[in-house]
Amino acid sequence: MTDLQVDLVSWNRFITRNFAVVPELLGQASEFQFEKGQITIELPTADKLTDSKTDDSPLRIVSYKEEDGCKIPLKIAVNNVDVLVRLKRRVNIPEEVLTRHPNPIDLLSNGQQKQLDKLAKAHGDVANRAFDLWIRTLRWKSGNGAIGRPDIHGAKSGWGTYLLNNETMHRFWVSHEPITLYMYECITLAEWYEVEETLKRGQESPVYIDLMFDGIEQFNLGYLQRSVVDLAAACEAFMRARVTQNLPKGLNDAVLAYIGEANIRRVQEHLFKETLSEEQMKLLKNINSHLNQLFDARNTILHSGHKEDLTLADCKKYIEATKKLIAIG
Repeated sequence: MTDLQVDLVSWNRFITRNFAVVPELLGQASEFQFEKGQITIELPTADKLTDSKTDDSPLRIVSYKEEDGCKIPLKIAVNNVDVLVRLKRRVNIPEEVLTRHPNPIDLLSNGQQKQLDKLAKAHGDVANRAFDLWIRTLRWKSGNGAIGRPDIHGAKSGWGTYLLNNETMHRFWVSHEPITLYMYECITLAEWYEVEETLKRGQESPVYIDLMFDGIEQFNLGYLQRSVVDLAAACEAFMRARVTQNLPKGLNDAVLAYIGEANIRRVQEHLFKETLSEEQMKLLKNINSHLNQLFDARNTILHSGHKEDLTLADCKKYIEATKKLIAIG
């Protein structure tokens, strides 16, 4: 048997929940360098398109218009993407391996099989990390923290509450259950290319962006206290990052350490405000009381383990305050 030296590329498929694109993006690929390798993210091609109501197919029509009796897709849900990883690795394998189905163990020695398993794991680990980086950047640049996250389903069956006669068990009244509709936000061509350029520059989503989206996710799941902790951490991380970026050059490590450890109230009321323009100060003034309430709620939760009077309305207010703070830029 003749051996060939093969340049390796790996393939993985990842599920992308709550991810929709404009039709022009179908079949597009995005490339960037990651961990000394070349990563390619591929969207499914238009021939995979269906108007099925299930998530079994790679693509699904979310909305469309009709022209001359034909459906023209406007928004398309992408249920999975493919990730290719090239790490500049080569392997010697029998030529016949390339004509057979995967894992032709009769053609490979135990040592070769172990080598291929090791290479597959290395490529797979990189693919996982690269996909995580890409999906977080996609959330950041689109402002949609739901992309890639599991759908939220409660325990309710959809049946209403029935009132019955205890003696006969006859149902004589049923409540009306509200129907919740989930609207897909659509990724545009401009956002797709901005994500690619961001990754090519080696930029990652700031930690306060990830924390903000985590806080919103916890709120959607009904975990209000966890939401408060994540949102407060997002606001604090944003303010400290902005202060650090605006510090004069040449400060010694002791001063930087003191600023980094300073109470967030002092950072908020003094150092952070010094970084803002007059217009930005007006924006901060409108949300400052809500930020103070958010930090107070966070402290209560972390110090005592529980905040009894925390409400949905409170958390909605904290989410809006966090978004407006970070939007200051």
